[in-house]
Amino acid sequence: MSETAPPVSPRPENRSDSVSQSAENQPDLAEQTDQYDPAARGFRSLAPHLGFLAALLLLAFNMRGSIVAMGPLAETVGLDLQLSGVQLGLLTTIPVLCFGMLSIFAPRLGQRFGLEATLVSMLALVAVGQGLRASGHYGVMVIGTIVLGAAIAVMNVLTPSLVRRSFPGKVALITALYTFVMSSGATIAAFSAVPLRNSMEGDWRYALGVWAIVAAIGCVCWLPMLRYHHHAQGASPRISLWRNGEAWWLSLFFGCQSMVFYTGTAWVAKIFIDSGMSDAEAGTLLTVFNVFGIPAAFLAPLIYSAIPNKKLAMVVLHLPLFIGIPGFVFATTDMPYLWAMCMGLGQGSMISMALTLIGLRGADPQTSAKLSGMCQSLGYLLAATGPVLFGALHDYLQSWQIPLLILFAVAAVQFVSGLRAGSPDKIVSR
Repeated sequence: MSETAPPVSPRPENRSDSVSQSAENQPDLAEQTDQYDPAARGFRSLAPHLGFLAALLLLAFNMRGSIVAMGPLAETVGLDLQLSGVQLGLLTTIPVLCFGMLSIFAPRLGQRFGLEATLVSMLALVAVGQGLRASGHYGVMVIGTIVLGAAIAVMNVLTPSLVRRSFPGKVALITALYTFVMSSGATIAAFSAVPLRNSMEGDWRYALGVWAIVAAIGCVCWLPMLRYHHHAQGASPRISLWRNGEAWWLSLFFGCQSMVFYTGTAWVAKIFIDSGMSDAEAGTLLTVFNVFGIPAAFLAPLIYSAIPNKKLAMVVLHLPLFIGIPGFVFATTDMPYLWAMCMGLGQGSMISMALTLIGLRGADPQTSAKLSGMCQSLGYLLAATGPVLFGALHDYLQSWQIPLLILFAVAAVQFVSGLRAGSPDKIVSR
């Protein structure tokens, strides 16, 4: 966009309530937003940039670790508290359900109280919720899980809006950074949970409680950012994204990638075990799946930004999935590390791409927040059904081949919706 070009009044066009408008046809859209919202231009000095970047990364580090830490400890928790499979499953399923059911309300909180105040409050609730989960009493743990899931649901939705507002010229890079840190936090939580439990003479409560401390530290570090407390200027426009076709394509993309990821996380190890591998090797392959997702989450937005043809960029980023899933189907034990690596690369890149597109396609921070709420609400509700339906289908067929072929079909829908979701048009409201 040329900075010297004089402002030009847009020509009248026929529009629906909420439309997509090409950035090329109206290049001054962000500048028009900035006339009413100074924060949307980003910061003019280096210190706030660095402060917000550090705070953002601390936020990201706490967005998955508290949830993932329960997974490796689940068997110990179940035995210690004498929980049924359903009771234990609730402790891992409730956060995803909270993401799906509560994400749609998050933009209203950001609009009402400001992004900074809302996010620091949610980080404090993460500390409280995780502290309750470390209590050792099942009823209290359920309450803590609901608090934790609700808080992270809001953080999930408002973070892309914060990136869009505070770093408008670096959305892809900053999204890559915070997704990388978010994935790293999850991996550290998974790897450290059992050693922490063992170091405390088998008491799993300390392994959960340490993440309450991490969240509390992050909350304290966020307090200086409240000096930049921001409210949207003027009346908030009524954004009818539910009638916007482009928003639905992006929501479908987010939902498919979430379903593939959560289904893969739930069943990859089991697929290898049922194919004749040992538990230890299957666990190693699941680790490969997760570890390769970390660099992929960082690199995918940068690759996408570097390739001018966005459809070609989407093809390149989907190649690992189109190699890995058929490999699982037809040659599970022939090259298992290659399939796990490809699946990890594919899904790691897709979550960061989904968050990047939410930030890029929203015409302004408020629209990005609404778009994020819609995509994540629909996406996580879809994701919550994936592992259950996948497992039920396997139980009925006594085979993984058909479920994996269906998973490949979901990845194909993800690809098609990604081609459309990657449009350069901005999603705006009228």
